[in-house]
Amino acid sequence: MSKFPKLLNALLLVFFMLLSLNRMALAADLVIGTRTEPASLDPHYLWNPINNQLSYHYLGFMARTGPDGKLIPSIGLKWEAVGNNEWRFTMDSKAKFSNGDPVTVSDAIASYERAMDLPNSTYTGLFAHVERFEDGGNNVLKIVTKTPDPMMPYALSQVAIIPKSIADKATSKDFSTPEFNVSAGPYVFSKYVPGDRLELTANPGYFGPKAKWDHVTFRFLSDQAARVAALLSGSVDMIDGVLPDDASEISKRSDFKVVQASTERTVYMTFDLSRDVTPQVKALDGSPLPNNPFKDKRVRRAFAYAINRDAIVARVLAGQGEPMNQIGSPKLSGFNPGIATVPFDMAQSKKLLAEAGYPNGFALTVTCFSGRLVNDARICQAIGQMLERIGLKVTVDVQPYQVLLSKVICHCDDRPSFFMSTWSSAYAGEVGAALQNVVHSYSKAEGRATWNLGEYSNPQVDRLIDQAMGTMDNAARFKLEGEAMKLAMDDYFILPLHLQGVALAAKKGLTPTPFTNEYTMADYVSVDR
Repeated sequence: MSKFPKLLNALLLVFFMLLSLNRMALAADLVIGTRTEPASLDPHYLWNPINNQLSYHYLGFMARTGPDGKLIPSIGLKWEAVGNNEWRFTMDSKAKFSNGDPVTVSDAIASYERAMDLPNSTYTGLFAHVERFEDGGNNVLKIVTKTPDPMMPYALSQVAIIPKSIADKATSKDFSTPEFNVSAGPYVFSKYVPGDRLELTANPGYFGPKAKWDHVTFRFLSDQAARVAALLSGSVDMIDGVLPDDASEISKRSDFKVVQASTERTVYMTFDLSRDVTPQVKALDGSPLPNNPFKDKRVRRAFAYAINRDAIVARVLAGQGEPMNQIGSPKLSGFNPGIATVPFDMAQSKKLLAEAGYPNGFALTVTCFSGRLVNDARICQAIGQMLERIGLKVTVDVQPYQVLLSKVICHCDDRPSFFMSTWSSAYAGEVGAALQNVVHSYSKAEGRATWNLGEYSNPQVDRLIDQAMGTMDNAARFKLEGEAMKLAMDDYFILPLHLQGVALAAKKGLTPTPFTNEYTMADYVSVDR
């Protein structure tokens, strides 16, 4: 019997040693090599996954999205629609900022109003239906809408809540400093070095699940070779945006792990549909064309027939994607399976061009991102080659992501004529997100459809979208969404290419979790046991 206490003590000692080691593994530093640096750290200016994946770490949100895109309560404990034109969000009384101040309804209202009113903000479309915000008392935020808005909880999962004192006075440049990034998230903004890194520290006062890591550093490594080299050398613990060829090679090494998944991100090409004369489409001799060819649906159809999507996915993406015929995937509610896939048919493409008055083609610049999407520059080259085969004289222009993005989101006259674009509805889980932001007619005055970069406009499509977005019944709304998407795709308003895949690579002992919206989240990197 005397041996039993000794054995028990020994087992307990081992247990606490293992527990201590596990805590050491979790309470450590994590360095992530990320493919793209945000063009702005202002949380209410540029709405895209690159910015949100960072701000999700250190700022507060009414709700958050998980890896599968489903909503997770955060500052908002619960929410409910009251009638057709009101939402009520009950905020957590325990929520506080890293300076110790409570997160109040006033802070939320000031933040949302800033996102609505900030010049050139791409968040404005999320609040297109909002009439006003009200303090309902007892930590309740009331949102009164002009028309029913079934997607309001998803919208608030995208807009950060910051202190009213900052929302009322901050400029976009201010958010590059810790002073203006007052946290209501699991981490605290520590240091930002433009072109190099963003450093975060665990927030000891966070009201939600505690941070998994003491320190997290996002290193901005836009060059894929540099990103892979940093992983293999051990200067970073994991990387995102791993390209197909590199994913295959890294997977062969026992000291590293690659995790791949599908996403909800559609990659497509945008036509300039608003200008009567578009600057980067010319006659074959370089002289100006009197009309914009893209205003003729036959030309847009010709482009659709000219692109071999299967070849792009198989050869350029090495299978890391899926050919697509609309914005969104079959996983999204409202997806329309009745939209036909446009086949690769060069003969039909040339016939349509001739019918539109361009039997010998025209000169065109194809403009694409570099460093934002999987093999984006190579996709651009492939598209250029395919369009040349139908008689076009093509110049391929590949630009850094931030440079091209700044030209297209402002809807200015110097934007390109035919350019790469992308959209993900993963945050909302339904096609309505794309319809609201990408398909509906653009209106700067109303803050509508800021991501309708080609400025497509069809009143019939708008009416269907407005009807869908004002329908609280899910089944009825999804049916309307599918009808609206079909009408828009029948117009060939964009040229869909594919759904993008995502790949993350990490050193042995770490397993990252991919998100359908492509976020790279530190607290979803687990330590293998």
